[in-house]
Amino acid sequence: MLRLGLAAASCLMLGACATPRQTSQFAPGNDTLNVADAAIAGGNPQMALKIAQSTLAQNPHDEQALYHEGAAYYAMDRCEDSIAAYRLALGQNPHSSEAQTGIGRCLIRRNAPEAERAFAAAVADDPQNANAQSDLGVARALSGNAAGAVAPLQQALLLAPGNIATEVNLGMALALSGNSADALQYLGPLAISDNATPKIRADYALALVGSGRAEEARQVL
Repeated sequence: MLRLGLAAASCLMLGACATPRQTSQFAPGNDTLNVADAAIAGGNPQMALKIAQSTLAQNPHDEQALYHEGAAYYAMDRCEDSIAAYRLALGQNPHSSEAQTGIGRCLIRRNAPEAERAFAAAVADDPQNANAQSDLGVARALSGNAAGAVAPLQQALLLAPGNIATEVNLGMALALSGNSADALQYLGPLAISDNATPKIRADYALALVGSGRAEEARQVL
C-alpha cells in the first residue's frame, strides 16, 4: 500500500491538512473565518468550530463557513459531522471542489473507492486543485491501483512543486507500479536529505529493492 506522507490524508495526513481556503476577498465574514484558519493551523480546531458555527448562526447558507466547519470537524476526528457540513456546502454549490475534497478525506479512512469518486469529482470541478489531485492519487493507490495513482500525483506536483508528501507518494506509486528506477528520482534526494524520516528511508529502500539493489537498500535501513 502507498504510505501517506500527512497532510491528509498527506494530509490525511489528506491536512492535516485542512484544505487551503478558496475564500473570495469580498465574501462577508472573511476576517473572522481567517481566524478560524489560524486556529486550525495552530492546533485548536475547537475554536475554529465555534467561529464557523457563530457565522452559520447568522447565515446558515454561508458556504465558506460550512467549509470551515467541515475542516474543524475533520481536525477533531469527527468525520460524520465533517461530511455533513461539506454536503451542506454542496447543497449551496454542487460543483464545490473543496467540499468534495473534504468529503473524500473523511471517506478515505474507511472506503478508499468511495473516496476516489469524491476526489475525482473534485478534480473534475477544479483541475487546478492540487490537494484533490494528490488525494486522488493516494485513494487510487490505496484501492490497489498504483499505476493509476501516478498521473494525478504528477499533476499535483506541477500545481504545487516541492510538496514532500506528494513527492514521497508519487515515488511509492511509481515503485509499486513497477517503475522503481523512476521512483528513485523522487525518493533518492529525499532519503539523503537532512530532513529524511525513517519512513522516507524505508520507502527509498523498497524502491532500491525493486531496482535490484538490495545491498544498497540494507545500507539505507
